Amino acid sequence: MSERKPIVVSGVPKERLDRFGVSWPEDWDVSYTERIYTPEYISKAEYLLVRAMDPLTAEMIDSAPNLKCIHTDGVSFNLIDIDHAASKGIMVCNCKGGNAISVAEHTVGLVLDCVKHITHLDRKIRRDGYKATSDGFMKMMPHEIGGLTVGMVGMGAIGREVLKRLVPWGAKLIYYDPYPMPAEMEAQYGVTHVELDELCKTADVITVHLPVIPSTLGMFDKPQFDIMKDGVILINVARGQVVVKEPLMEALESGRVGYYGADVFWDEPMPDDDPFLHMSESVMDRVVMTTHGAGRTTEAFGRMLEWAAQAFVDYENGIVPKNVVNGVTELK
Repeated sequence: MSERKPIVVSGVPKERLDRFGVSWPEDWDVSYTERIYTPEYISKAEYLLVRAMDPLTAEMIDSAPNLKCIHTDGVSFNLIDIDHAASKGIMVCNCKGGNAISVAEHTVGLVLDCVKHITHLDRKIRRDGYKATSDGFMKMMPHEIGGLTVGMVGMGAIGREVLKRLVPWGAKLIYYDPYPMPAEMEAQYGVTHVELDELCKTADVITVHLPVIPSTLGMFDKPQFDIMKDGVILINVARGQVVVKEPLMEALESGRVGYYGADVFWDEPMPDDDPFLHMSESVMDRVVMTTHGAGRTTEAFGRMLEWAAQAFVDYENGIVPKNVVNGVTELK
């Protein structure tokens, strides 16, 4: 490594890196921005660590003329102008797969919650009392997962971790992905590739694991809801924008969607006056929500921050980092 001090600017606070035992080489010049990416903070940066939910515009990128590599602290990179970065020879990297286990576990938790009506029953007991809830139990009889068809949309790192966890439960497993798995892997897990419409028509439970790209925006719209089974369970741990809000609300009101489990929403944070939060009580009983925290576990955070720090060290040592997402392959 050369004698000059590589300059890192981090939008991730030092306290968080310290908490997860992630450190920089001692002779590096590291500063922290509190998620403010203005010239005052980043103009001298060679390496920039950003929060996955922070926008990084072309103008911001231009304010750091020495920038070599941008790394998110998570998997998402849709808020970074990656094409502009590429035009300037700047690598943009993410932590692909770094939180796959955490998100997969969260997905399975939402599946169990909705199939077994756990949150729904808890709400009814607190509101209506134990006896009234128990007396009405037969009307909302849950299922065994082994008797259902589970359809997974997206079979990347997260989808595959979900698949591994569902196999032992004996459900019929189908999936849609524009790039199917090798036949031997499908056979290993007992999963069948189908087209999206077929999955919507036949699945009792649908889990969504997709990035936000032009081809996935609004993938679940009225035509898809119209062909789903009555009472289908839909789990979205991808991005809110993959599902169109108004048709989803209509499908919940009609019962076409029996349960909706979501970790992601259209606006985050979701405004308190969002109409989605103010559907009828009987509908909201069938909606299970978490605050985009599926991938936010101790293990995932530590893993991804370590990967990001290592990527900058690799670049400085003449090694192309892993998980470059904008096609730049040459070091500056």
